[in-house]
Amino acid sequence: MSPTDSFQKGLAGLSEFDSLMLDEIPHPTNGLHEAARYHFQNPGKYFRARLALRSGQALNLALQDSLHWAASCELLHNASLIHDDISDASTKRRGQASINERFGQDTALCLGDWMVAKAFELAARNTSHGGQLAALLARAMQDTCSGQTSDINQRKIAELQEWQQIAKNKTAPLLIAPLLGMAICANEKFAADNLQQLVEYCGLAYQGHNDIDDIVPSSHFSSDLNGRKPNLVISLYSNLETTKVSAFQTWYGSEDISSTKEWQKRIASSDAITQANELVDYWLSQAERLVPLMPVQLQSVVGDLVTSVKRPITDEFSGQLA
Repeated sequence: MSPTDSFQKGLAGLSEFDSLMLDEIPHPTNGLHEAARYHFQNPGKYFRARLALRSGQALNLALQDSLHWAASCELLHNASLIHDDISDASTKRRGQASINERFGQDTALCLGDWMVAKAFELAARNTSHGGQLAALLARAMQDTCSGQTSDINQRKIAELQEWQQIAKNKTAPLLIAPLLGMAICANEKFAADNLQQLVEYCGLAYQGHNDIDDIVPSSHFSSDLNGRKPNLVISLYSNLETTKVSAFQTWYGSEDISSTKEWQKRIASSDAITQANELVDYWLSQAERLVPLMPVQLQSVVGDLVTSVKRPITDEFSGQLA
């Protein structure tokens, strides 16, 4: 069974969730309707929605409340992807043209903003905990924006600690929210710090996998290396005791992109790859250690979350965990 299948097995509400998403997109008379339909014709695996629905089911919450929260988290995540594609000038998303490529930057910006607004509207529909859920969404959005800003502005080689903070801020907030929101609705009291740590370890492991895949194999082009973006392997390579590292650091600080492939091949064959894989394994082991500290009802949910990060996955769990 694949990681995504483990989130789907026995999960109630998936068809209702699909219907809700279709019902909530802009009306056909709205100028954003076509772009929204296009975006959600290939929506990924709705990983955050599945987390919320699985958690709501485990905590015996009303399906409608779980659906609204699942949609809130999914919409906020998708908004971050659309805005991210604008800042990166990305032309592809989930195997098709990105919104900014297909409809233009202005429409992409407006659609992302609309998704943010709709996420807060859906969260507020919870009559008992709407204020708490809206506050949770706000914190998640602020932290994600902080991580993305660091990613954009980081033009020097990030030290390992810097890389970890950027990776945590980019991935963890919108993975914690689906779980924590359902726990709030169930009035479940537990140590939220443990959940924070567990999800952060998962975020580090995911981003580590993603960064390794950006460098290896060297037959494809490293967008992180070319764009001087934070990357775990690059951070580790810059600390290796080799005669090439000083030359690499000098090159990285320049505007030269003609040597990207040459440096990528060197990094891909270095000990930095082994070190990166060892760190990913360590972060996953730390996440697994925290599973028994979660509420009994949620242990299977967070356990499957850890399992899903044990191998590189693509759009269904990306982030950003797309």
